[in-house]
Amino acid sequence: MRKFVNLIIVLFLFTSIIIVNDLLACGHEKVNWIYKGSSVSEYDPELKHFIWETDRPPYGPWDKIALHRFVKQKHNWDANPYLPSRDPRKVLFIIPGTWDRGAPKGSNPNVSETWFFAAHDYDVYSIEFRTGYIKPNLAYEQFVQFGLGEVLKGTADWTYGAFREDIKACIELAKRISGAKKLFLAGRSRGGTQMYIYAAKYWKEDLKGLIGLDGSSPWLPIENPGQQKTESEFLAAVQAFKNGTLSAPYNTFLSQVSAYYDEFQFAAAVPYATTTVGGPLPAASQLNPPIPNFAPADKKEINFVSDLVAWRSYYSWGAGKVSNYYKPYPGGQGETYMDRSVLLEIYAIFTRYWPRIQDLEAAYMTGYSNCPFLDYDDVSDITLPILHFFSELGCVGGSCLNTTQPYKVQSTDITLKYLPGYGHLDVYAGTHSLEDVKQPMLEWMNERLSSPKYKK
Repeated sequence: MRKFVNLIIVLFLFTSIIIVNDLLACGHEKVNWIYKGSSVSEYDPELKHFIWETDRPPYGPWDKIALHRFVKQKHNWDANPYLPSRDPRKVLFIIPGTWDRGAPKGSNPNVSETWFFAAHDYDVYSIEFRTGYIKPNLAYEQFVQFGLGEVLKGTADWTYGAFREDIKACIELAKRISGAKKLFLAGRSRGGTQMYIYAAKYWKEDLKGLIGLDGSSPWLPIENPGQQKTESEFLAAVQAFKNGTLSAPYNTFLSQVSAYYDEFQFAAAVPYATTTVGGPLPAASQLNPPIPNFAPADKKEINFVSDLVAWRSYYSWGAGKVSNYYKPYPGGQGETYMDRSVLLEIYAIFTRYWPRIQDLEAAYMTGYSNCPFLDYDDVSDITLPILHFFSELGCVGGSCLNTTQPYKVQSTDITLKYLPGYGHLDVYAGTHSLEDVKQPMLEWMNERLSSPKYKK
């Protein structure tokens, strides 16, 4: 009997793979998706997480992506990953940011965006970028030492355009599984840039709304001829980058998340360790800059490595800009904008590297309101509804709302939400992101679904 059951399971998975391959061979490149398995939220057994994986051109060892699906399913006892959405209008795809992943470490729907929207009857999808397959246990200079020099050079082709087609492959599968004709697209951090790049090419066929989560804004970049480069200069720079002859920061193919990556991983694994990587913890009195005076009493000392990581996070990119870990939330019960354990979960899943070629592309788009040699910013005809959240990182004191710049899109339904005191990571999983970000985003999407054009 057991052998028979196992045979049935194997046949089911094999058939599922074949079905997905055949479906995605129509109209677009054939993508050989392989179903990898499932998990269940520890907070609600009806909340499921399914994963698929595929190789991507040019099919090197790091040229892989994954699709994550988060969905609420009742009575799906055999964990069938291909059950269509109960409401194909309610499909959301979230593009993660730099060094981010498609699935969180925890499964609390009050903390994680993906699990939250699944718990509220949305069929949620996200991509695991190729960066998730780079060996994180190797320092950059060790790739050549371990025979991965040519593989490393291959990341010079991981352009925004390449990642856009990776997202397209994921969205095609998401649409096929869910039954959706179009979906909401959200982008966290750099994922907001990827969101507009994707929309520039595919908005008419795939999308019905854009949601920027502290990423690229909807305003038109300022035209500055003095900063503009030509296409020939751009192509020459790309070739020099591939040859390894550019100066810093473009003298490496990958950028690293932080010089303290090892410390972040150590803290996530052993948060109450009383040492850090390679030595003892510093005393709070030795820190420069110091812990702010307004920090709650329980956050004013460095007792554990997790305290040190929280301090580094607070001062990254400016005080409170990445995570306002020390600042008490106004009107709260003494809690600050970010919980330490949640912060560690965020850092725990970070990839170590990101393709530097995308930074080079962005640098050569500088000065253009619409770059003539890259189509990444061809968004002027977009008419989709747009929601955008701003933290203090890109909108200090709400100053960004005072801009006189026009929008870069034709959309007339644009909602902007500035989050006072919020650091960048607080937007995604802060102590009050549930009522300040997730609930407003849910309400915004549901309101747009009442429009007649979203009935199907």
